[in-house]
Amino acid sequence: MRTICQLETRHRHFLLAAGTKPLSIYVIGDVQGCFDELTDLLNKVKFKPQQDSAWFLGDLINRGPKNLEVINFIRQLPNTQVVLGNHDLHFLAVAVGSQTASPGDTFDDLLSSADLAGIIDWLRHQPLLYVDPANRCVLVHAGLPPIWDVQTCLDRAQEIQAALTGPDFVDFLAQMYGNEPHVWSDALTGPPRLRLITNYFTRLRYCTAAGELELQHKTEQAPAGFAPWFSFPRSDPSIKILFGHWAALNGETGLDSAVALDTGCVWGRSLTALRLDDGKITAVPARRKHP
Repeated sequence: MRTICQLETRHRHFLLAAGTKPLSIYVIGDVQGCFDELTDLLNKVKFKPQQDSAWFLGDLINRGPKNLEVINFIRQLPNTQVVLGNHDLHFLAVAVGSQTASPGDTFDDLLSSADLAGIIDWLRHQPLLYVDPANRCVLVHAGLPPIWDVQTCLDRAQEIQAALTGPDFVDFLAQMYGNEPHVWSDALTGPPRLRLITNYFTRLRYCTAAGELELQHKTEQAPAGFAPWFSFPRSDPSIKILFGHWAALNGETGLDSAVALDTGCVWGRSLTALRLDDGKITAVPARRKHP
């Protein structure tokens, strides 16, 4: 098994100009279209776009009111890293006609944008997983199944990125939905294999040590026979996993190795950033709860 420092550089998706090191790296939880709060947060940390880097843990959009502003802002940042969440993938599916919109979706501003094709193309080329060897951390929207080490997770995430950027991406998005299969097998192929990989990285909360998924419960109370994915021992415990998705945790995991950064901004609580340099947490209150 390779260590994090030996992971292939093909998985690194951003470089600062002229090879310079960012002054600070801010890892930000689920924005979900809350552009005003994102602006408040970056102002509070005195974010400098030409010097600092902003990393986003997925669910950039949906449920909040200003999805187009969020996407346009992140796309123009000179130093950024994004991993996709379930809401981002859902938007892609709706945008290309693979799925119908749900009653609570709020991304009409994106669908009516004159640059819709450019937005779709940009999102399609974002990964589900990002590893930063220098800071010994992993970015993922929901979590990492305990059955895979980091290199295996990267390899599986590359399968999804290949599907998203390939010629059959519309079919992939159409077949992405569903809770089955709910446990991994190396014998899985085709849409079931890709669906389960996608669910691990973008919907995971509770599972078993064998990687069996439970996707119905969202609270802090584990269903019988299951536990939070981050509670299981990993083969690479020195790697810090930074994730969003699980607002009910309100940023608490009880572990240094798993940092939860979705603090429920869209639900009226707060938007949170971790400064990777020193571990400082900064949050700003939501301006309002969004229906």
